Amino acid sequence: MQKARFIIALAVFLSIAFALPFLANLLPDHTRTLANAPEIISRAYIDRVVNYVVSGKKPDMVVAGSSLVISPHVLTDGYFEKVPVPVPDPFEYADFLSNYVEMAHFKKLYAQTSAGDVLLPSASIVDLGVPSLMLSDCDLLFEKLQHNDALPETVVLLLAPRDFMDNTVAAERNLFMHEINGRITLKELFNSVRAQQFFANLYSAINYGANAWCKQFRSGGQRVALAIKKLGRKPRNQTLAGGPSREKALHHFYFGDGKLSDLAVYQKRYNPPDHVRIKEQLAAMAKLLARLKANSVRIVVVSMPLTPRNIALIDKDAHTEILEGMRSVCKACAVPSLTEEDFGTYENSDFVDSVHLNVIGGDKFFRRLAGLISSRARD
Repeated sequence: MQKARFIIALAVFLSIAFALPFLANLLPDHTRTLANAPEIISRAYIDRVVNYVVSGKKPDMVVAGSSLVISPHVLTDGYFEKVPVPVPDPFEYADFLSNYVEMAHFKKLYAQTSAGDVLLPSASIVDLGVPSLMLSDCDLLFEKLQHNDALPETVVLLLAPRDFMDNTVAAERNLFMHEINGRITLKELFNSVRAQQFFANLYSAINYGANAWCKQFRSGGQRVALAIKKLGRKPRNQTLAGGPSREKALHHFYFGDGKLSDLAVYQKRYNPPDHVRIKEQLAAMAKLLARLKANSVRIVVVSMPLTPRNIALIDKDAHTEILEGMRSVCKACAVPSLTEEDFGTYENSDFVDSVHLNVIGGDKFFRRLAGLISSRARD
């Protein structure tokens, strides 16, 4: 009898445990708490890339880099192409961002500039930018695309000094590496050439699935507890932290506030300069370019424009090492590189903060990038 009760209790517990993550999604939106919005959005940035990489889709062009790619891409698509970017609700934005990689505005500009000779309307240009990306992460990303036979014809790398020297990036890098290595596709699993590789991939997939379920179970439990706590209360309006109106939130989302409030963050990212990491990331860049060249992928490397106030935070020797290292790697691999001088001048009003272009700066940048890439393709 006691054994039977234990089995029944265990069955009930397991049923709840497996059902809770899915039942929690049926709860009203106001049971979601804004306190964990940053974590949700951060994961959405990673998910968007991992979801695409494991989808099996083969893009014609990939634009890769850090959040310096994502910000102007989403802003210009929402503003100029009327893509329904959900603002200001961070949860809806995270859901949207998890799967949105198509670069509608840049694709239109590129098609116009190339007069239809280089890019067909049906072609796919995707943004696979990863926040806090390092070049070693970027190589991992394209290694995964290569394993899935999904390398594009063209890769545009949008790079900045932070991509070589971020002192605060360890946690984000580990998260990205865990996500992209854990998402093993069936194609990868059954194409394993050795038994050891097969079981390693199988273990990776099971481990990833278990971790994903645990996180979802925890989130589901939090939402159920919050729903019980708010039982009988009216739903509250979802707003961004600080409570700005939707109109103000939209204006900030598209144009930024121009306060360059991230300077303190970048001071920590850049200093003290880690020359060992810089050398490691330059080596990773060389490895990435060699991988792409070996697979006949056309490559363009771009140095992103930054504000003078941000550049002033970078140790001069470290900055020189990065810029000269990038030029040296590109020259050795016979890859064209575009510097800030190729893009003209930018004002603080073109940026959301000290590094991310806003909708006006993004449009200016993408127009120039489309022209430079298409002109090089014709040469």
